[in-house]
Amino acid sequence: MKKNLIFVTGFLGAPIEETARQIADDKGYDFLSLDDEIVKEDGRSILRICMMMGEHEYRNKEYEMLQKIADSDRNNLVICCSDGVLHDDMSQSIINEHTLIVVGRDMSCNQLWQNASESESSYHAFLHFGTEKERREAFNSFYERQCEFYSNI
Repeated sequence: MKKNLIFVTGFLGAPIEETARQIADDKGYDFLSLDDEIVKEDGRSILRICMMMGEHEYRNKEYEMLQKIADSDRNNLVICCSDGVLHDDMSQSIINEHTLIVVGRDMSCNQLWQNASESESSYHAFLHFGTEKERREAFNSFYERQCEFYSNI
């Protein structure tokens, strides 16, 4: 029997978690935050993992947690994932076996920037360092890469 797993990810600054929670409520499914599960298991924040070990280690932890979820008996889940989870081929292969929703395709770069710039929990270093102009330029560049990436999914 195929498990009912819905993975929700999207653009940096998009309401990924809010969308995932709404889908879970609408369907009567359980909500699960992949990042929260990683933090519970590891004991460090996502930002701390990325700052100490690098983003690659964070992607490894995402994959390991996705594998645990996929192998578990849990069913009828909506899983909120980071904006970069699909950049790891192994994680993407797990997600591709289920339903994927990408949030933020309908939002402008300015809307996404406004949301992202107000977040203090992002693991993206470019949102934490430099002048506002430098952060915005880095965000714009990142947004362009996300647009290209998500257009192929």
